[in-house]
Amino acid sequence: MQIFRPYESHEQSALYLDNRRLSKQVLELYQIIRVCLAKMEIIEGNTRYLSHPVVKHIYNNGHPYLPDALHFLHACDMEHQRRGGRRNEAFRDDVIRLTEMIHNNYKQFNDNKIPPYYVYGDDKVYGDSVYQLYRELLYQKWLDDTIAPRCGVNLMGR
Repeated sequence: MQIFRPYESHEQSALYLDNRRLSKQVLELYQIIRVCLAKMEIIEGNTRYLSHPVVKHIYNNGHPYLPDALHFLHACDMEHQRRGGRRNEAFRDDVIRLTEMIHNNYKQFNDNKIPPYYVYGDDKVYGDSVYQLYRELLYQKWLDDTIAPRCGVNLMGR
């Protein structure tokens, strides 16, 4: 499970991601939000991913950054749809329900932004250097991809 935050701004991060990772980002944020809500017993669901470093970071010892995670999900989903991506009706309806649950239980969540956190392999980094690390990681992944990234980032001019 991976959350790519190449910029502090969720909207700017969504613009930077390639189509494949952007679509996956929406789904992973959706899963993270559901795991946190299940752990808090707001919904029924699977909590087995709670041991994953990114999920633990967002869960924040029972004070999850769900409003900001939801903001990031919406930013990525809007950009995904702007690029022509589609979501089935059941998924769209479930995102609406999750949004309502977060708004209805807002006092249970941490309303701060998700602190910058980079985790890849054994590397774990906190702080503003995270954003550059994600840009470098994405750039390397794009160079290694066999399919063009389709994200608007000029790989030749770096």
